[in-house]
Amino acid sequence: MTEEIDVLWSLRGLDERLVALNEALKRHPADRASLENRVSGERAKLEGFKKQAGDFQLKHRQIEKDIEALQQEERKFQGQLPMVKKNEEYTALLHEIADRKNKRSERETELLMLMDEEQRVLGEVPAHQRALDTIQSESATRLQAIAAEEQRERDEAAALEAERQGLSGRLPMALRSRYERIRASRDGRAVVAIIKGSCGGCYRGQPPQALQEARRRDRALTCDGCGRLLIWPPDGA
Repeated sequence: MTEEIDVLWSLRGLDERLVALNEALKRHPADRASLENRVSGERAKLEGFKKQAGDFQLKHRQIEKDIEALQQEERKFQGQLPMVKKNEEYTALLHEIADRKNKRSERETELLMLMDEEQRVLGEVPAHQRALDTIQSESATRLQAIAAEEQRERDEAAALEAERQGLSGRLPMALRSRYERIRASRDGRAVVAIIKGSCGGCYRGQPPQALQEARRRDRALTCDGCGRLLIWPPDGA
């Protein structure tokens, strides 16, 4: 049984490394999503400024059209002044001219304020474009590193799995089936060390008699708490 214990102990080490690698592999999707969110967030900022600038430009052109229309109306009324004969008609035309002048002045003031805000927003666009370009470049570099790291971890996991399969094949069929069943139900950790008299998986304390048997390292014990195989660590482990 000593050889089987040694095989189980070696499998424990491989499984611990596989569990750690599989956990490490889980972080990559989140890392990618974080990078994508950073890029999309900066892109949204840039698009927001571009849309705001576009809206200002549309409003700018509309106000200019309004000012031109008011100027034309003002000229039309001014052109009619020499032709009127009655004072009330003349006064009415002067009122219309003054009204168009006031409206035009208001629109011109509005245009000046709009142009200031428009220039401010347009000035923000290049900075946000540069920020987006930088983030995209950094993200691309980081994505390449993540892909390389992920591939390395997958290759390492595949090599460990092949080694694990080879080792588990040295176990008797009944013990191998038991090991694989426990491993599948316990997140990849079927064999654990006895640590300070307790199960290294669920930390449940073990009976003194069981610990005495485990010290002989002639058979694997079973934890009543989690069902894992318990092994007394070899000297120096």
